[in-house]
Amino acid sequence: MNYKTPFGRLETSVGIDKTRIDAVQRALLWCESIRLSTLWTPITVGDTISLQRTINGQTIEIFPLQAALMDYGMKSRFTAHHLPIQLNNQNACVRPVRPHSRALHTDMIASMMLLLGRPHIDPAAIPRTLHAILTEEQMASLPPPPPPREAYVPGRPSTTGREFLPQASILELTRRYPNATFSIQFEKRDGTLRNMTARIGVWNGPDGDEKNPHRMSDEMTYDPTDYNLKTVVDTELGEYRHIATDRVTRITIGEQTYQTASSQ
Repeated sequence: MNYKTPFGRLETSVGIDKTRIDAVQRALLWCESIRLSTLWTPITVGDTISLQRTINGQTIEIFPLQAALMDYGMKSRFTAHHLPIQLNNQNACVRPVRPHSRALHTDMIASMMLLLGRPHIDPAAIPRTLHAILTEEQMASLPPPPPPREAYVPGRPSTTGREFLPQASILELTRRYPNATFSIQFEKRDGTLRNMTARIGVWNGPDGDEKNPHRMSDEMTYDPTDYNLKTVVDTELGEYRHIATDRVTRITIGEQTYQTASSQ
């Protein structure tokens, strides 16, 4: 189907949910409203329109129509889970804090237009990959970066004094119920307890996106089992997470609950 938008014509493939089509159309209209009230300049190339602005001698260009293609699951010239933004004609590598965020790319582009479209911008809100647009004074005003995360040493024992279920039992339960959705409580590496509803087997979220922990684990640059971790889907977040199989205080799986005195 072919749609007219404020940024050019958008041709969609068959099978896209109408609810998503309508949501993206609304987001594009929001982008247009922001354009009219901010300092963005429309740039027309062929039959598509991008938005451009120069800040402190650096050129930012935003592509709302490319964001719409990404939201429709169609081919875009930008990397998946990144926003279609260029800095001085180079991809700026701006992405959400959560790589698999459910928010529309088009909505996030509208937010970036608001952030960068005013005469005065908040330096602390600018993504790190766009810091080239900041002046030396603005850079100096930024809060210090957080300290580097302490490297995890495999096999390091817990120092909290909590009692954990045997790791062999946890691994056996997850093998016995490979497609079950289960609840689990485990100790994170920072010593805090984490409660999660998780699934190891393939899981389809509310938006229809398929999550496959086994495939995701195979694609990682390290083996999670080397760190006593197991890849799962957090079914409440709809995102991949890890559970610490050596620090489980409670698990409910196969209609049975197993716990230690340290569970809360």
